[in-house]
Amino acid sequence: MLFNTTNSFGTVAKILHWVIAFTIITMLAVGFVMINIDPSSPTKMMLYSLHKSTGVLVLFLVTLRLIWKLINTVPQLPATLKPLHHRLAKLSPLALYFLMFSMPLSGFIMSAAAQYPVTFYNMFTLPNFFSKDLELSHAAALVHKYSAFVFIGVLVLHLSAAFYHHFILKTNILKRMLPTWLVRS
Repeated sequence: MLFNTTNSFGTVAKILHWVIAFTIITMLAVGFVMINIDPSSPTKMMLYSLHKSTGVLVLFLVTLRLIWKLINTVPQLPATLKPLHHRLAKLSPLALYFLMFSMPLSGFIMSAAAQYPVTFYNMFTLPNFFSKDLELSHAAALVHKYSAFVFIGVLVLHLSAAFYHHFILKTNILKRMLPTWLVRS
């Protein structure tokens, strides 16, 4: 089933969720690795280029995911959910979407305002709407850096909540986002 139902996410939502999740976790890891590589290293430049290109890809995929979310049914939360958990379940996606947009946008602004081109896997260069502004670039770099730490914290909470609901509360919240072949009947 491609579309969501009131009980589960559809195939498109699941694919977008897991591709974006894997890509973001990889991007966070690569981001922390590449900042510690010798600045004159060709590996560092290659990683920065791949990081920027993949950031553009994430922005595109997250935009698709948000559009898909807006035109689909949202699976209902279990009726047994406590009011606090219900509110957190509503706030969690907002925090995740905010971070999924702010990370690539702040990365783009950081590069563009410093006049470093942002290419998409060397196929094309994104237009730069910024004149050279190192203060703006620095501010975007701070947003990018600290958002990474916040993102890690929100991801840990997101995973912890999924596991808590699955293993402790025995709800279907985790199962409804897992690929169908992983879920036992």
